Amino acid sequence: MRSRFDLRGVDTYYTRPMSEASSKTLNVELLADEQADLRLAIPLAEFPRVQPRLGGTEGMISGRVRFRRDSGYAVAAVEVLGSVPLVCQRCLELMSWPIDGSAQVALIPSESQAGEVPEHLEPTWAPGGRISMRDLLEEELLLCLPIVPLHVDARACRPAAVASDEPSVGPSSVQRPFERLGELLKRNTESSIAREEMKRGRSKKS
Repeated sequence: MRSRFDLRGVDTYYTRPMSEASSKTLNVELLADEQADLRLAIPLAEFPRVQPRLGGTEGMISGRVRFRRDSGYAVAAVEVLGSVPLVCQRCLELMSWPIDGSAQVALIPSESQAGEVPEHLEPTWAPGGRISMRDLLEEELLLCLPIVPLHVDARACRPAAVASDEPSVGPSSVQRPFERLGELLKRNTESSIAREEMKRGRSKKS
């Protein structure tokens, strides 16, 4: 068994983790005939369809693709493993979502053949009989993402606080301009009565 990329031979081959070659399209028929076994490590930033659903592009996704023939089709056993940053839709904070998915896909050169694929296989379009390893892993990665990202443990998820520029108004801070009017009127009345009594007392003395 030897490691190579030109596929000129019939023996199975194995490659070390790679990312730079993951976007190149390869002949799926040759891969299936050779029972190719590839291991890949691809940065999240290199998955264009996944990026819009992420909260960041830091990190790597590990993958393995093993090719064979099944029911006359070139078949790939796809495995993805890693974690991705997502934004929790409850608290709007970043969270790490674990990725662990696998699938058995039949690589078909025409979309019209999708209905002919056996039920135990998932049809995947390989235009012209070629596909990139990145695209294979991305298909499975998309299926591993939740429709609505939420923290699994609700205790780790606090609802986002609603910010307001206006000061909070509580019962003790409510302004009531006429609240003390009665008290002031009472005091003024008492003062007037007291002054009248003082005047009367002075008049009697005089």
